[in-house]
Amino acid sequence: QGIIDVYWIEDGEAVILDYKTDRVHSASRLVDLYKTQLDLYGQALEQMHIPVREKLIYSFALGEIISL
Repeated sequence: QGIIDVYWIEDGEAVILDYKTDRVHSASRLVDLYKTQLDLYGQALEQMHIPVREKLIYSFALGEIISL
């Protein structure tokens, strides 16, 4: 959809968190599917002069946070 689920600022840098409900069996599958999307979110924030510290995916299926 092109909308960041949530981001917050830590020490002047953004942390992006995207929620995923895909039924997958590995974190690497989500990274393959969504790395480009999160990279674009990061670029959008950086164009607004908000540096990005970290990009994360929370997988409901896996019950874990995946760092990109």
